[in-house]
Amino acid sequence: MPTTQIKDSVHGYIELPDALVEGVVDTRPFQRLRYVRQLSATHLVYPGANHTRFEHSLGVYHLGRTVFENLRRQSYFARDATVEELEEIQRTLSCACLLHDVGHPPFSHLSEGFLDEGVLRERVAETGLVDAFDRAGVGGAPLRSANPHELLGCAIIVEEYGDALRAFDVDPFEVCAYVLGYSLAYERGEPWQYGVGAQLLHSPIDVDRLDYITRDNEMTGAGVLSFDVERMVDAYTAHPEAGLALSEKALSTIGNYLEGRIALYMWVTQHHKSVYANRLLQAMLGEYQRVTGESPVTVDGIIDRELDDNAVLERLRIAAREHPDSTLASMYDRFRGRRFPATCWKHRIALADRIGGELDDDLPVDGDPLDEFTAWLTAGDDRLERLLADALDVPVHEVWIDRSYVPAYDPDELEDIPIAYGGTTRSVADWGLYGDRAFDVPIPFVFVPDGTKRRAIRVLREAFEREVAADEAA
Repeated sequence: MPTTQIKDSVHGYIELPDALVEGVVDTRPFQRLRYVRQLSATHLVYPGANHTRFEHSLGVYHLGRTVFENLRRQSYFARDATVEELEEIQRTLSCACLLHDVGHPPFSHLSEGFLDEGVLRERVAETGLVDAFDRAGVGGAPLRSANPHELLGCAIIVEEYGDALRAFDVDPFEVCAYVLGYSLAYERGEPWQYGVGAQLLHSPIDVDRLDYITRDNEMTGAGVLSFDVERMVDAYTAHPEAGLALSEKALSTIGNYLEGRIALYMWVTQHHKSVYANRLLQAMLGEYQRVTGESPVTVDGIIDRELDDNAVLERLRIAAREHPDSTLASMYDRFRGRRFPATCWKHRIALADRIGGELDDDLPVDGDPLDEFTAWLTAGDDRLERLLADALDVPVHEVWIDRSYVPAYDPDELEDIPIAYGGTTRSVADWGLYGDRAFDVPIPFVFVPDGTKRRAIRVLREAFEREVAADEAA
């Protein structure tokens, strides 16, 4: 079969069949991903973070193909399935790995909230995917819990790639199911290997995660991750009951993988300047909608007009120029000039130093006063932003309380990683790889204009103590 090689900065040469290149890679919807940054605005903090969903998708394809081919060489994995069935799974997995992020809107996760979910779900229903899930006995739960970019991706997969996938002897609905973490074939009673195919793309040890953790670390230059990717790839195995797992080969590197994932989140995604840059960009999108009366990102805009980062940035530039006295113009100027204010604290140590030492230990709270303060600060951010703006006599859009724009990292999810040994599987936690380590928890940052940090800290501390006392009195 004729193939094409693409040189990747992370994995080296990635080899794809020419048919996949022609039918998927060299198409307009997939090429749009070249202009959707993986880490949104984080390149304003780590200049090398210009990698996109395009090369990430190629990397996921490479890892998925490599891992599945390794599994096929394991006699235990292959003995209960025919060659034809394994070939079908591999074809489906290859296409799903390539297309799993095809629905990402501009700036990746930042603009998902602007997509009309009602329009999305209606469009997905029109593809027949809902009926396909019902016929397989899965029901609507996977689609109800799907992220907007996953729903949009499913619509694009069926509408734009349905014919090409069927020409590859691949079911478009099964590709969508893989993207959502399911196999319709497995749910209909096909061999357990079909379920493993879906897990390779959607599970605590999926190849999607493996690529973006490795890629984000390398492209940012953060250098917080050091683990043997090849050894981990070789360690994948599977069992009928437990599904996808890692063999004992992974024990030498899984600890570094777990620690590295935490570090990458804490020092790249949760870096205080990254949080601000991405919050600023997201706020600009909201201001664009307020000023123009139009959503900056729409379902039809992505599918029909191929909206990407560049196109939306141009919309923001034009709108800021046409409304020079608007909040949008002020934000756009701040964004383009990278005029980012410092946060009141950059990390947990500074938070404890500037807040913890000043809090009264006798405050009527259930736990540690500093932890209670952090929870209070996050729960009331909109209200507290207004309180701070009034106290500091500045516009409310110059005061932000926020943390990472992506979902908070939850180490409990990693504890479900199964390690296979002696015919059984046990959780990573059961092997003692976590020990008694207390995982870092993302903290909220408080961004205020230069010269107002001390006053802002005092205002917040006094408001917290006042409200806690009021709650106790009530």
